[in-house]
Amino acid sequence: MMTYRTKQRDILMDAILSYEDVPFTAEELLVKLINQKNRVSKATVYRTLDMLESEGNIRKYYISPHDRAFYQYIGDHKNCHDHYHCVCYDCGKLFHIECDVFDGLNTHFKKDHHFNIDFNQTLLYGHCEGCAA
Repeated sequence: MMTYRTKQRDILMDAILSYEDVPFTAEELLVKLINQKNRVSKATVYRTLDMLESEGNIRKYYISPHDRAFYQYIGDHKNCHDHYHCVCYDCGKLFHIECDVFDGLNTHFKKDHHFNIDFNQTLLYGHCEGCAA
């Protein structure tokens, strides 16, 4: 997982794992750590989130361009580069989408437009079924 382990980073990783598939912000993570009476500096939180993102263990995304960043632990979704992602405007949840229609779209872009879509950076925005109801 992480190449350099410290007690603070272990505490931070436990807090991140507790979110499971639920998105969170760095601020929410800091509040959670404070409520658990864990002393982890703000700088360590941001450095660790950046490191986890660069290692491919966490996904960072924005619900709107002027909003704060959301994070989601990738966990068992190590093949994130192979599929699209949808983000709900309301709850902020990130959905992993594997669909033959999208595979055809990527093939179309490669063949007809000579363009390879980067799945790590491609997000589709909308409203999930639960929030739309």
